[in-house]
Amino acid sequence: MTQRAAGATGSPVSAVSISDVMAWALRRVRRYRVAGNSMAPTLVDGQHVLVRKASAVQPGNIVVVRHPFRTDVRLVKRVLNVHDDGLHLVGDNPTESTDSGALGRVPWVNLIGIVTARF
Repeated sequence: MTQRAAGATGSPVSAVSISDVMAWALRRVRRYRVAGNSMAPTLVDGQHVLVRKASAVQPGNIVVVRHPFRTDVRLVKRVLNVHDDGLHLVGDNPTESTDSGALGRVPWVNLIGIVTARF
């Protein structure tokens, strides 16, 4: 049975499947651990997500990006708007989120990929 969690804009992220496990084993996707509650209730502290590389995203996608000022930090956020110079990102839980409201647009070069599954 596949679970789906729809966030504020309705972008579903499925529970992990056999094909997701195979893609991870073949290194076609990467695994990240969610730290904090900025994406609650869609993603909560301690959950893991699988992320596939992407060069194009659209509003509603959940993505992993490198923090624009701290190279050792990765952020999991929802794409609100796509611009030529970067992404406007938001957390599903605004009171717990450091997002584009504080950081500005995140440059395209910081995009790691799109979240495809959670577990």
